[in-house]
Amino acid sequence: MKKIVLLVCCLPFILIAGDLKSALVKGRSTNKPVMVVVKSEVCAYCDKMKIETLNTQLVRNNTQEFIKVTVDKGSPDADRYLPDTRYTPTVYFISPKLKIVNTVSGYLGRDDFNLWVDDTKRKLGLKSSKKVYKEVAKTQSKHWMYDIASAMDYASQTGKQLMIYVDADGSKWTTKMKQTTFANAQVQKALKNFVWVRIKKGDAQARSFGLQPKYAPTVYFMRANMKQLAKAEGYFEPSDFILWINHAKSKI
Repeated sequence: MKKIVLLVCCLPFILIAGDLKSALVKGRSTNKPVMVVVKSEVCAYCDKMKIETLNTQLVRNNTQEFIKVTVDKGSPDADRYLPDTRYTPTVYFISPKLKIVNTVSGYLGRDDFNLWVDDTKRKLGLKSSKKVYKEVAKTQSKHWMYDIASAMDYASQTGKQLMIYVDADGSKWTTKMKQTTFANAQVQKALKNFVWVRIKKGDAQARSFGLQPKYAPTVYFMRANMKQLAKAEGYFEPSDFILWINHAKSKI
């Protein structure tokens, strides 16, 4: 966020040629939001998201109000004008005032991605094409991925492990764990070598990978190949959850 704020202070400087810089300047001068897609050459799911999500007519229609630009992770423009990007693909939705409104990490299908587009439009005061679900509006996506397969791909690229969090709608304990435990700085530090994945209890994705816990919240610590390291069922305060993280690390 600090890098984006820098843009506001030094706007004349970014008039130098460059796709990302030009898009940001155009967004500010025309009062249009910008959608930035960050990709990488080793990202198997970047092409999949481009073909199956971003290039579909429904998504293209829903993002007509956005200036769109694609940048490579680690490029000078990305390093200078975007926050550190942990995963690819990552999509940043940026307001005309150069503030990041939403961040989507990892592969999302057409319908799920459109929910994030609609949530961004709602926050910007633009007309949304469909109902915006409260769950999307309150989700903090800085750390999370939502697709197990693309998270496995990223973990295998980087030598990281997986932390798969299974939550459920309407559960006060899953809400508390997101807001208290995962927001804790020590927990985040302990999980820095894990790719964070969030899925819903009982959904098709969870079933396809054999993740059918009795309780929510449940956390699975897995290798990149989905071999289980540990399974923590129920709500845990930060100090207790760190014990589970350390237990999982001891199995690596």
